[in-house]
Amino acid sequence: MSKSARVSAGKSPRGKRRNEQHLIDAAGSQLFQSCIPEQWVIHPYRPDYGLDFLVELFKEVVPSPGRGRTYESLGEHLYVQLKSRRATNKKRVRIFGRYNVEKRAEILDRTDCLGTMDIIQQSLDGPLLETVERMGVGVPVLLVTADLSAQACYFICLNDYIDKILVPRFGPGATGRSRSIEIPAANRLSPEGGRDDVLRWYGKRVKLYAAFQRFIFQSGNLREEQDPRKLLALARVFASRVARYDLWDDTGTWEVLAHFGEAVRHFMSTGDATNIRLNPVSDVATKRFEQSRANANTSRVKASDVLRLWDLLATLPGNF
Repeated sequence: MSKSARVSAGKSPRGKRRNEQHLIDAAGSQLFQSCIPEQWVIHPYRPDYGLDFLVELFKEVVPSPGRGRTYESLGEHLYVQLKSRRATNKKRVRIFGRYNVEKRAEILDRTDCLGTMDIIQQSLDGPLLETVERMGVGVPVLLVTADLSAQACYFICLNDYIDKILVPRFGPGATGRSRSIEIPAANRLSPEGGRDDVLRWYGKRVKLYAAFQRFIFQSGNLREEQDPRKLLALARVFASRVARYDLWDDTGTWEVLAHFGEAVRHFMSTGDATNIRLNPVSDVATKRFEQSRANANTSRVKASDVLRLWDLLATLPGNF
């Protein structure tokens, strides 16, 4: 009997197998699907080079008579890296004040304890961290840990964590090796709402960054125009472009956007650029200022008001 025949006769053929982690990953994907609003669409990435899903966000709209609930795409998306585990262990850490990490490396003020926070630690390898850092912060990548025993999914924006925690803390080698990511236990996904509003805000980030760039461009061009009448005409063109943004009507947690949207649209319809309400109650001086501008008809005064409005629009990126 040949060697191959003896092997064939003494051993059963071996098929493809699933290990325990494969089962955990499959269960984690199902759990993640159940922890976000049912109208959102999950697009899997195949092959996977660090990003598991693209989530497309939808919102409910008023349906036509005789039809059921209807949803439309918002043009907003989130990338997701999903890590699934049988169980996670929460750890309580102390939170300390620190200096602005945009200006210097991380320096914690150990004398300024702001309280404690429960976190879940998730280890990620260097190549994944490097890939996400290269993407920048414009398109959020969410790290989601699915805890099967707790039937819960916890999340953190990985781009922001790299930019605001890892780089200031570890410097040039921040993404050159595996790191332990600390996810706040309070960041728990829920299909009923609440935290999904935070996810909506992440999904809106691309729209906001594009709008910010346009505000700065428009403000600069208006400042360069010396003729008040031409400036007012140019401002109407600019207003027609930014008034179309849906972010004015869907402001999420940053309600100040609605005030600016109202001011831009008011200028388009009336030519008055003073309709900006940043505080619920105006003081006497503010009321007098608005009254004087409302009664003013000169192009130069109106041009000054337009410049003020667009200067305020151009400050939104810094406030954000």
